[in-house]
Amino acid sequence: MGLERNAAALFLKMHADGARFGRVATLGRQHAHLDIDTYNKFLTRLGRPQVDRVPMFAEDAFAALGAASVDSIDASAYQQATIVHDLNRPLPPELSQRFDVVFDGGTLEHVFDIGAALRNCMELVRPGGRFVSATIANNWCGHGFYQFSPELFYRALGAENGFSVVEMYMIDVGGRRCYRVHDPATVGDRVELCNGEPIYLLVHARRDAVREIFSAMPQQSDYVRDWSGPQAGTEVEAGAPARRAAWKSLPIVSQMRLMRQRFLQRRRRRVQSFANRRAYTPADLRI
Repeated sequence: MGLERNAAALFLKMHADGARFGRVATLGRQHAHLDIDTYNKFLTRLGRPQVDRVPMFAEDAFAALGAASVDSIDASAYQQATIVHDLNRPLPPELSQRFDVVFDGGTLEHVFDIGAALRNCMELVRPGGRFVSATIANNWCGHGFYQFSPELFYRALGAENGFSVVEMYMIDVGGRRCYRVHDPATVGDRVELCNGEPIYLLVHARRDAVREIFSAMPQQSDYVRDWSGPQAGTEVEAGAPARRAAWKSLPIVSQMRLMRQRFLQRRRRRVQSFANRRAYTPADLRI
């Protein structure tokens, strides 16, 4: 993707909140996907003079945010990346904890070993630094290897790995609707989305401490809750499936079952949408 308007708006918010843009690393050399009016609004917000054209790549935008240097990491040198490295492979030791901001502008979904790639991103960040991902959630099937859920980043970028999620957003591709996404572990349920248009997922996390990353592999929060809850290990009563099958064969029970299915379908449509206020809160993230 590159640096598009939603990621640019998040960086402006981070800048206003005091994030430091000293040494920046981007995954791949990121294009500046901004029209001239949007780019000049971006520069104006930062107190920088306007320009008459948008640069091809995003280094100038990061310089406007205060970056002293911008490196790009890619498996190929075809776009003149400053660091040629395959993110499927472990990082060279000299890159560990080197950067104040690491930006994934739509690269992770194209890397096959997502666990290794995410670990590398986290290792690049120095303590107090930030990891930012502008990636894809829904309705991008075929764009890359993967589409991502909020749960992945909330669990991977957690305290046990030395990170915390500062903020997370879902935004439709046109930037018309923006929602802050809450942690499924806090919500107490899965944060899901079924919709009909492409959705960006924006993640901003901070490295709070240096800990061994993925020494224990992340687990989905609802499973962790179930495994440790009071019903953990409970066995199904013998003969219960047969009794349920006989009960469901009764006509009135069949009608009740149909009514329940319809109720659950309506509930699912509400729960798995931006109308679910336990999971999603409207937000204003604009340039």
